[in-house]
Amino acid sequence: MGSLSKSAVRWRPVHATGQIEIDIRGLIEWAFQTEKAQLEFPEDGMRAHGFGYTSSTAAIIEHERLGCRIDGGGTSSCHPDADQVAAFVSGLSVGHGGRKMAVWVAELARAGRAPDWMRDSQPRFFPADVHTNRHGRRAKTEDAASLGDGGWKPQPRRNRKQVIVHDKVLYCPVVCRPMPSDIARARRAYTAWCLALADIHSAVRAYGRLVKFELLPDLPDPRPWLKLD
Repeated sequence: MGSLSKSAVRWRPVHATGQIEIDIRGLIEWAFQTEKAQLEFPEDGMRAHGFGYTSSTAAIIEHERLGCRIDGGGTSSCHPDADQVAAFVSGLSVGHGGRKMAVWVAELARAGRAPDWMRDSQPRFFPADVHTNRHGRRAKTEDAASLGDGGWKPQPRRNRKQVIVHDKVLYCPVVCRPMPSDIARARRAYTAWCLALADIHSAVRAYGRLVKFELLPDLPDPRPWLKLD
């Protein structure tokens, strides 16, 4: 069994009860990163047990509740708390993303990361193309007439010989990076991840039988961008 790493999880000193206080993200990271827990999904058509999922943990908890012990069987070396956490993650409801979200939560936990909600990102405009010559690097321009009805036709002017000529109206095509839709998509995904962790937190508080840890009420803020100046 792996040891608890202070750098991998957010936790507080041991209680008089011997349990360590930990938040939900720290608990999930400990389970998947340190203890190498694995997700277990019920097979289609199987009857769910315990808390809405089928896993070895559900069976273990049920036997513990009845005062029974299971000798042998299984090859997992995870701490029982980690096995429980993996089962609760596996049991995420469809309303909170189901299996797809469960896999993402586990992947992020193994990497010790949270989703990127693009904290410092602002939509900015850049030239769509550039060219370089002996004078330096400059944005490429195009004839505004190519824009059709939305463009500008060549504009007449009288040159030094007093002849009427038509000059192209040039414009610089630009691209926006990141797009506002990209930022919105990243933040929706972050909020969905936070709500999934809140759902797992509720399940662990209601049904879990943690031995090593005491779960703190702390939850990640689902919309931290609202607090930016």
